[in-house]
Amino acid sequence: MEEIKISVIMPIYNVARYLRRSIDSVLKQTFKGFELILVDDGSTDASPSILDEYKDNPRVNVIQKKNSGSGLSRNAGLDVAKGQYVYFMDPDDWLEGEMLRDNYELIRKESPDILLFGSYDHFENRVTSQNLDNEFLQSKNSFLERFPLLFKKNVMYTVWNKIYKKSFLLNYNLRFGSERSGQDYVFNIKVYDKVNTMLVTNKKYYHYVIQRKDSATTNFRKDMFDLYKHEQIELINFIENNNIRAEDIINDRWYFILNNSWRRALSQKNLRKSNAYTKNILSEYSKNKYIQIKYLTKFKWKIKYLLFFKSHIYKLYRNW
Repeated sequence: MEEIKISVIMPIYNVARYLRRSIDSVLKQTFKGFELILVDDGSTDASPSILDEYKDNPRVNVIQKKNSGSGLSRNAGLDVAKGQYVYFMDPDDWLEGEMLRDNYELIRKESPDILLFGSYDHFENRVTSQNLDNEFLQSKNSFLERFPLLFKKNVMYTVWNKIYKKSFLLNYNLRFGSERSGQDYVFNIKVYDKVNTMLVTNKKYYHYVIQRKDSATTNFRKDMFDLYKHEQIELINFIENNNIRAEDIINDRWYFILNNSWRRALSQKNLRKSNAYTKNILSEYSKNKYIQIKYLTKFKWKIKYLLFFKSHIYKLYRNW
């Protein structure tokens, strides 16, 4: 077996329906210098049985652990990773083409801290994608200058469109938190605070399924606003500490948090409870002046914030 250049780490929890497609999309890569680390986070469905089918593959390392969330599962994979670079993939998505081979050729030439590549977003029957420019950001300053534009392309939150140099992560002790949601967002913000070089390629390889019905990003949970706020505070601290002008990013993100918290609260199918949850959030927004209308970048967001949320029309809305 060839020297391992890239360790692919996949945290798994109750995704039996999608798991084979995801694993097979990695194993069919013709690039030889990789390992696939499958971390089962205490699944209670058929996922462990499916993982048993792959245990004899010399490229596969299956780890079984008690349920603790995808962040700590990624850390468990990182602890045993043998590759020079690591790639964190979700277990309900899939790769196309020669992602590992093509990107390793780029990595081998430039040795960046991070490589960023393109993806496809699947939402219901629609498929969209982002257009990236081929570029090599060779210094901290060039990365910080480019950060706002990349952030607005919605490519900076996630880990599955990036390959990370393992020595870079280890040198700065960059690891995932134990949050049950948003670990990759917070992880990346910490990464961006330390990164010096990023290589960007416009090629697309990853298929991301947005808002799977049983996903942790769609269901209501009482602490979801606090988790969103934790992400936002990390982002604001990063932006302010690095003197980045990004009032629009901060305000747009505050709007996203409000709108998404309201939508997820509606999933309780109890209008009284969802309205009470949203009312508390709006009270905090008003008290702390989280949103400044002039910085919101979309006119429809300004209208919805003023006429729907601030005027309390949301209390009349139901989607069931």
